[in-house]
Amino acid sequence: MREGEVTKFLVSFNGNIEYVRFPAGVFDENLYLQYDVVWGPDWDPLSGLNSGTSQMARSGNDPEKVIFNMPLEITFSSTNVYGWPQIVVSVRARNFISSDSLRGYALFHLPAVTGTQELVAHLVRPRSASLFGEWIAWLTGRYPELIDPKILASGKENYLLKTESYGTVGMRVTMVSKDLRKLGYDNQPA
Repeated sequence: MREGEVTKFLVSFNGNIEYVRFPAGVFDENLYLQYDVVWGPDWDPLSGLNSGTSQMARSGNDPEKVIFNMPLEITFSSTNVYGWPQIVVSVRARNFISSDSLRGYALFHLPAVTGTQELVAHLVRPRSASLFGEWIAWLTGRYPELIDPKILASGKENYLLKTESYGTVGMRVTMVSKDLRKLGYDNQPA
C-alpha cells in the first residue's frame, strides 16, 4: 500500500425522526419512540448515538399525526458499502389501560446519496399466530412484540413474520460523505 492511499471512507448522517402518522387517528394519550441503528461487519461507528429514546408526545391539531422531531446524528467509517446502515424505529404507547405497549416498527435504509432526503417508512406490527391470540390482543390492547427489533434489518430471520401495516413514520436525514469517490463509489445526486 502506498503512503497516502485511501482505504476507508467516512459517512455522516444528521437529521431527525419527524412524525408518526396513523390514518385512523391517534387513540393513545402518550407515544414515544425508540430507535436502533444497525450496520454491517465492516462498519465502525466513530461518533453519535446508535440508539435512543424520545420524549412523550401526543397529537395536536392534526388528529392523525404526532410530531416528535427526535434528533439523530451518527458518523461511520467503512472499507466497503456492504451492510449500509439502517434504522429500526419502535413506536410505543403509554396509557392507563395497557401501561406500556407496542404500536409498531418502522425500518429505514439510511440514504446512500449525499444531500437531504425525506424518508417515509410503513409502520408494521406483528400479528398473533392464532385467532385466540388476536382476540386477546384486541381485548387488552397489548400486541405481540419482537424480542430484538433489529432482526427487521436482516431478511434472514424475519421471512415467516406475520405483520399488519399500521401507519407511517417520517424522517428527514442529511448524508455527507468523504472519500467514497476515491474508492470508486459515486453517490452524487442525479
